Amino acid sequence: MNLSAPLRVGMIRYLNCLPFHFELEKLAKEKGLSVSFLESHPADLNRAMAKGEIDLAPFSSIEYLTHQDDYLLLPDLAIGAGNFVRSVILFSREPLASLNGATIALSEESFSSVILLRILLKRRFGLDNIFVTVAQDPLRALKDHKAALMIGDAALFFESDNWIYKYDLGEMWKAWTGAPFVFSLWAVRRVFATENPREVRTFCDLLKQNLERNLRDPEVLLRNALGVTPVEKRSARMLGYFENLRYGLDREMIEGLSRFYALAFEEKLAPEPRPLEFFR
Repeated sequence: MNLSAPLRVGMIRYLNCLPFHFELEKLAKEKGLSVSFLESHPADLNRAMAKGEIDLAPFSSIEYLTHQDDYLLLPDLAIGAGNFVRSVILFSREPLASLNGATIALSEESFSSVILLRILLKRRFGLDNIFVTVAQDPLRALKDHKAALMIGDAALFFESDNWIYKYDLGEMWKAWTGAPFVFSLWAVRRVFATENPREVRTFCDLLKQNLERNLRDPEVLLRNALGVTPVEKRSARMLGYFENLRYGLDREMIEGLSRFYALAFEEKLAPEPRPLEFFR
């Protein structure tokens, strides 16, 4: 099968996206699908999608809410967590209760987690804070601020020489709402999907196949993709991380997403949500 329209696909460069993109390009070529990839962090992919520089991507879940007219969601695909997420962490030099009035650093690579943190601090803990955006550098951010929100691999693998508190936003959300949290969604630009439905459908099928294959044996995935063997210390952390992540968008995940959207709207951090629209 030869499909004409080339797909420009965004990829988050964190470990959590490895099951999506490892050997995806190879699989696409076998199916006659032309694909080019832009690998970056979530906030950068948000901008690239908005500018029309890429056609599909796993981007920040809140980005869909802010541009509902521009995107369609790919069915059954997401990145979320039912409880601990381990890679979205508020690092703090003081207990959470002592952060009222404090200036908190926010990773420039995040969007959904930034909105989630602001909601949690205000609505769940009754804190009033000032926020500044900083580079994704936990050590430097904590040197200059009492607390810092970091995401992705920088949060997952960060170890401090000094005592710090670690607050997992996935765990905090679940304890408060009882729902899982959806950090990223796969979306396609609405115009591109309308003009190239066959290509998008083929890519969506390949993406799901590749994800399922890579998640069947995460140890094999880590060895083949990153050269990580089970005897290495980081292997256990990575395997535990994959075990906690949720890559589907089932009813429970959609309910958690809807709750997040409603709170973001109530706090005037995002537009009013409408029913989710999926590529069919």
